[in-house]
Amino acid sequence: MMTEQQMRMMMETFNNPMFKQGANEFLKMAQQQGMEAANKFWGISTESQAFPGAEKMMGQMAEFYKTMGFVPQARFDEAMKEIATLKNENQMLRDTIRDLQHRFMAENGAKAQQAWQEVVDKQLEMSREVTKSFFDVLKQTSATNDK
Repeated sequence: MMTEQQMRMMMETFNNPMFKQGANEFLKMAQQQGMEAANKFWGISTESQAFPGAEKMMGQMAEFYKTMGFVPQARFDEAMKEIATLKNENQMLRDTIRDLQHRFMAENGAKAQQAWQEVVDKQLEMSREVTKSFFDVLKQTSATNDK
């Protein structure tokens, strides 16, 4: 029988995140290595002839572990390599898009600024002409009123 203090210590150990992660990794490795060892044994041993359904059983065990979320280490490593490749490609594409955006803004920004300046200049010229016309009309009306 366990004492209350031993129970508390055991519960603290099980609640420790590092223990949980280590235990999960250990169980995963043990199961994968067990499956690989069993596959090798049943594939090359003479005892495998005595158990004709062993290959089917191994397939069902593999399916069970697959359902539980376990994958062979080779497939996991392949997926991790693919993820790294995709991350690198994604970063390259992002850099390319950012570079294209900067170029576009540099080229078209200057053009937009020039077009805006032309619009402002045209507006100022029109304002000057309107003001000049206004004063011309005012001069003419004051000249006719003086006569």
